[in-house]
Amino acid sequence: MSRRENTTGLVMDVKWNRRIVFLLLVFLGYLIYLVVQLFNRKDISSYQVRAGSLAINNVYEGIVLREEEVVSGNDSGYITYFSREGEHVGVGDLVYAVDEKNVLSEMTSAPTGESSLSEEDLRDLRTDVIHFAAGFSEKEFHSTYDFLYDMEGSLLKLANKNVLENINTLGGSYSADLVKLTKARKPGYVVYHTDGMESITPDSLTPALFDQANYEKVPLVNHALVDQNSPVYKLLTSENWSVAIQVEPERAEQLKAEGYVRVRFLKNQQVLWGQVSVVPYDQNVSFCVLSFNNSVVNFCTDRFLEIELDESNESGLKIPLSSIVHKEFFLVPKDYLIEQSEDNTCIFLRKTFMEDGTASSMRMAISVYSEDEDYYFVDDSQLRIGDYLLKEHDLGEYPVSMKGELVGVYNINKGYADFRQIVILYQNDEYAIVKSNTTYGLNEYDFIALNASELTDDEFVFE
Repeated sequence: MSRRENTTGLVMDVKWNRRIVFLLLVFLGYLIYLVVQLFNRKDISSYQVRAGSLAINNVYEGIVLREEEVVSGNDSGYITYFSREGEHVGVGDLVYAVDEKNVLSEMTSAPTGESSLSEEDLRDLRTDVIHFAAGFSEKEFHSTYDFLYDMEGSLLKLANKNVLENINTLGGSYSADLVKLTKARKPGYVVYHTDGMESITPDSLTPALFDQANYEKVPLVNHALVDQNSPVYKLLTSENWSVAIQVEPERAEQLKAEGYVRVRFLKNQQVLWGQVSVVPYDQNVSFCVLSFNNSVVNFCTDRFLEIELDESNESGLKIPLSSIVHKEFFLVPKDYLIEQSEDNTCIFLRKTFMEDGTASSMRMAISVYSEDEDYYFVDDSQLRIGDYLLKEHDLGEYPVSMKGELVGVYNINKGYADFRQIVILYQNDEYAIVKSNTTYGLNEYDFIALNASELTDDEFVFE
């Protein structure tokens, strides 16, 4: 073999050795890259989007507001009531009588032979018992005593009707001057207790009024000794009434936006539609006032009521709150759009400059994440503040600067963090219900990052 051939073979060996070393170095570099990525990678938990709804706690303790008037007596003595509590009286109807000798009490307690209640009286008493049993709670056992007073008063007032029929038989020392009959001066529903809250209006509500520990209900007892000008009964003068509840300001605005809500009263399961109004109090509490124009008599003895707002639960895509992120985007006027594709990508013209300094333009495909009536929300990774966008057939220029914020999640279907806008319909402490089938949003069964705060845009995801 010649020297030249040996030299050529040696050169070839050196070249191959260099290639092998180069390939080995590339392979080693790639291994190092993989090791570094392995140690620096983020293990992101995923969440599969599914349709659902939220279980919303819509039970509230409310204060009853009514047009009510406390009536004071003109005489002193022993009082006997002739109108049943909750009964509607007209002008001139007998409500009570006062006598100095307590003769009416004696007539009531004295045996009068056989007596019976009418079918209407029995039906009313039976209804009261059923309502009490349905709403009874061991946690509010004090309501039992209120029910006892109410039933005792109802029975006594029914018995007093018999006395009224015989009141003309009074003679001798029991003259008409000693028995003062008092009739209603206004129409309304009669109530036999006071609580000092008769004058409360929506504008005078405070959180302290909802504390029932300080609430005191004073019954007006049959056959009790009353002084002149002391309260003798209360009159509800209007069918218009309302229930006030305290809620967070955000919740108050949601209810206000509905206008009317369906209200279920847990006391008797009655359902009414209430008109919503809101009275702001402070940054943490607002009062939501639900107004009604009928059925005031059904709750005439109640100041506090448990109610449930029977709203139709919002349904949509259910996602955890930890997946939600807020992100800023550049705003581009819609009239600068050149072309739009089906994958939410838009073509715009960006102003550029040639080497000789003359102005030119370049077509750019930029991802669009949302839009409103006037602007597109576009990806900010391809534009900078100070860039100019051009119109295709116009001299107009738009300086890129204005930004807008979107609420969304990171979709990780393709292995990287892809921002998707969401429209939140409702949320509780853990989950949000978002609108489905939106142009730039999510679909059911998409995978999103469970903890959005651990990711950045377009970051690769390892599960």
